[in-house]
Amino acid sequence: MREGVRGVTKARRWDALLLSIVFYVVMAAPIVLSADTVTVSQRDRTFFPDSLQLAPGSVVHIVNDDKVTHHIYVDSPEMKFDSGEQPVGTTVDLRFDKPGTFDVQCAIHPTMHLQVTVK
Repeated sequence: MREGVRGVTKARRWDALLLSIVFYVVMAAPIVLSADTVTVSQRDRTFFPDSLQLAPGSVVHIVNDDKVTHHIYVDSPEMKFDSGEQPVGTTVDLRFDKPGTFDVQCAIHPTMHLQVTVK
């Protein structure tokens, strides 16, 4: 009988731990969405993460952690941006002031896309 009680206690601990993790993840999400600056990495010829939801006025800090040069650009009616060549180890900052969905791309690697939604 004693072992059965331990099993129930252990299960309750795991339930409490899981509930705590879910709580912290849910509570942290709005902080990330309303952050003033979000860092995005370029590695293996991809953006990581490859999509963001931001508040207006947020800045995306893009770091070239790759082994190759990149070239960041945005071409939409609401925003135009062209970084020129971005050598390995350099950064580019993009400020998103207007609501909308923006496709951030690399002019050198056409499969690289970062979708930024500003609400």
